[in-house]
Amino acid sequence: MLADSLVFELFAASALVTILGRSRKAVEALSVVSSLAAAALSVLYAFSSDQPSLLGLQLYDDPLSKLMLCVVNILGSLIIVYSLGYMEHDPGYVRYYSLMLFFIASMSLLVLSTDLIILYMSWELVGVCSALLISFWWEKPEARRAGLKAFTVTRIGDIGFIVAAAIILSAVGTTQIPSILSSSTRLGGQITPVALLLLLAAVGKSAQFPLFVWLPDAMEGPTSVSALIHAATMVKAGVYLISRFYPLIASSEVVLSTIVWLSTITALLSALSALGASDVKKVLAYSTINHLALMFLALGLGAWTAAQLHLVSHSLFKALLFLCAGLIIHEVGTRDLDKVWGLWGSGMKVTGVAFLIGALSLAGVPPLPGFFTKELIFTALEEKYPGLPGEVLVFTVSLLSAMYIFRLFFRLFSGCCGARRIHEHNLPMLLPIVLLASLTLGGYLVLVEVSKLLGAEPEFYDVNPLALLALVAGLLLSYAVWDRAKGWSLRKAMLPIARIADRGFYVDAAYTALASWLTGTLSSISVKLQRGIPSVNTLWLMGLLLVLLMVVLGVT
Repeated sequence: MLADSLVFELFAASALVTILGRSRKAVEALSVVSSLAAAALSVLYAFSSDQPSLLGLQLYDDPLSKLMLCVVNILGSLIIVYSLGYMEHDPGYVRYYSLMLFFIASMSLLVLSTDLIILYMSWELVGVCSALLISFWWEKPEARRAGLKAFTVTRIGDIGFIVAAAIILSAVGTTQIPSILSSSTRLGGQITPVALLLLLAAVGKSAQFPLFVWLPDAMEGPTSVSALIHAATMVKAGVYLISRFYPLIASSEVVLSTIVWLSTITALLSALSALGASDVKKVLAYSTINHLALMFLALGLGAWTAAQLHLVSHSLFKALLFLCAGLIIHEVGTRDLDKVWGLWGSGMKVTGVAFLIGALSLAGVPPLPGFFTKELIFTALEEKYPGLPGEVLVFTVSLLSAMYIFRLFFRLFSGCCGARRIHEHNLPMLLPIVLLASLTLGGYLVLVEVSKLLGAEPEFYDVNPLALLALVAGLLLSYAVWDRAKGWSLRKAMLPIARIADRGFYVDAAYTALASWLTGTLSSISVKLQRGIPSVNTLWLMGLLLVLLMVVLGVT
């Protein structure tokens, strides 16, 4: 009753917003009330023994779905409240609130669905909502391109999902996920291909290598949208998919090894890119990719609980950091790091303290939640890969994450403020920031409750000296290099390398060049076919249809 009411009222509110469109106050009030009600229902559902269903469809009531539902709706409600200030003068408020509520509803249905087809439909709805919200300011060419790019790149992964679903349906004969997982042995030799296809879907949605290129550009949307995508919805869907199908995926060592290698490459590339990024939101976008890679790494190592706990801690500090970034952009009017500095001296004390709390948790400073969850992953890594390989990766990841987030902090808040004075008076924006900062400070208690919900007893008191050493080194290096009064000559010398990192090591440029070459080649072939001999063209078309028919028959 609780879960189905939650989903229904969010979808209904999304539709009702369009009816109340003429009254801004009514739209805002409905959006806030419906999102807060959904948050309350998600918490009640987490502690209930309700057996939910929606229109006759059974819904999940297991710890994973309950946890994800709380993350989606609690953070979603805070972001909706924040939007009252962030979007207060935007004329497209009806479209904004309708899409935001529909986005949260779709993600809620995704994490509750026990049916593979409904899961796939929700998966696609989440993708469509994110693309529409990324391109919300459609009059800007950059926003239109970013929305289209997000939609196109994630479609590559979605092909993997739909092919995997077709194979599963053919082999198992049911779309009920619990039945699929309990009968996964019926897939036989197809388990590894199916698991790899599901991994492809997750890699696209969660922006992992090689499909990570869409997420940095997705920063063209409102910052409140970025916070929702990064902390609670779109990018967490891939982690959820792997976690949900983990019994099937873990049965293939090939897939687990693939996850470890992909996540390692992603973690290193994204951390280095964050170090070079010159856009406030892009630094946070690359850091999201970096921490999603840690979640994937945990899953590849067999540390399922550690992945879920890091998802929770990341959701807290990443929502906090994005909302702080949104307030900064709202007040100074730019995202360019070269044009923003001295914010502490300008009067942004509350934002500065909140941002520092989020940065400390991201870097893994005890006793904040990021420390505990990263330690769990590092422990699993060193158990799986003892000796030098594991130690080098632990040190590198800890060092780089501390460096990129404190580089951002020092560049934003240190230095002389000049004549600028900024007054933090926007209560709808400040209130969610203060609440998230408080939740992050008390994150250990949150992790304890989440562990109880998951039925796990993780060792929170293990300390990795190597990770702490790297953390301290990263913090000191960041202060030495990026504090406004220091390190100018070193920063200037590193500028060429920083530019390469800022462009994501030209992975995106390589994809663009490849797409242009393929388009040109296909266009050239098409022109030749049009000008060729009709009988030869007919044979080519018949051959193509025959190949397609063979593929279809092979799948079915």
